[in-house]
Order: sequence, then structure tokens, then C-alpha cells
Amino acid sequence: MVVLASAGGNTVPAIARLVQADEDTIRQIIHRFNEMGMASLDPRWAGGRPRQISPDEEQFIVETANTRPETLGRPFT
Repeated sequence: MVVLASAGGNTVPAIARLVQADEDTIRQIIHRFNEMGMASLDPRWAGGRPRQISPDEEQFIVETANTRPETLGRPFT
């Protein structure tokens, strides 16, 4: 949407209002598109907080959450 609005001759402040984003963010998107072309539209972000649990621990949590409490010896319904 940002790229189309920019190609249509809209100003950065107008685009920022349109998509409810910061003007600096809009500028970054436009500059990135000008540098990389269509590849910039699929940023392939990665990262975030490292996993704190292993896949085995995750599976245990899921199984526990899907098991009735009485089966686990808990007095809940």
C-alpha cells in the first residue's frame, strides 16, 4: 500500500496518515523498495526472543493441557 501510494504521487505525511504509521517508517519502506525492488516486500524477518523450552518440553505442556485434571490426580474439573 505504501509503495502504491508513493508511486501515485502522495507525500510521505499523507501516506503515514493513510496507513497510520510513523513518517520515518514510511521513508524506510520507500527507500528499501527503491534499493531492492519487489524483494523488499518480503522482508523474511527473523529473530525475537530465543526459545526458552525444548520441543519435548513443549509437547509435554500441550499433552498436559489437553488432559483432564482428574487423570493427573488434580482435584479440578
